[in-house]
Amino acid sequence: MTVQPPPEFSGPVDPGSWPGAPRPARSGGQITDLIVSIILMIIGVVGFAFLGFLTLFLSMMSDGCYANQCNTGLMSVGWLIALAVPPAVFIGAIIWTIIRLARRKTAWWITLAGAFLAILVWAAGAGLMQAGLGR
Repeated sequence: MTVQPPPEFSGPVDPGSWPGAPRPARSGGQITDLIVSIILMIIGVVGFAFLGFLTLFLSMMSDGCYANQCNTGLMSVGWLIALAVPPAVFIGAIIWTIIRLARRKTAWWITLAGAFLAILVWAAGAGLMQAGLGR
């Protein structure tokens, strides 16, 4: 039995294209993006945890309802939207930010866009609660 050598590769070879090859060092802009993204993610997690705590108190909006004048179903849906959807949106933005950071693409803006979208969803949920008051 004879051992044959591997076939020759005739195409251009880029040393960084081989699996397991070390990646080049990050540039200054990439390091700044990484630091800013991490800071924004930490601030966002703390901020949305606080917002979730405050959302628990939105249920007191129904204290002004007397004699079945409020639409409690609409208020419940609004409260659940305000409580559950913004953290889910922000967690999705964090995951997307981490993926972009791993691919060495600019990612800081995704965290800000996710926070902005999550705040809009929270405001929509609070608006549904307000609409449920029937005033």
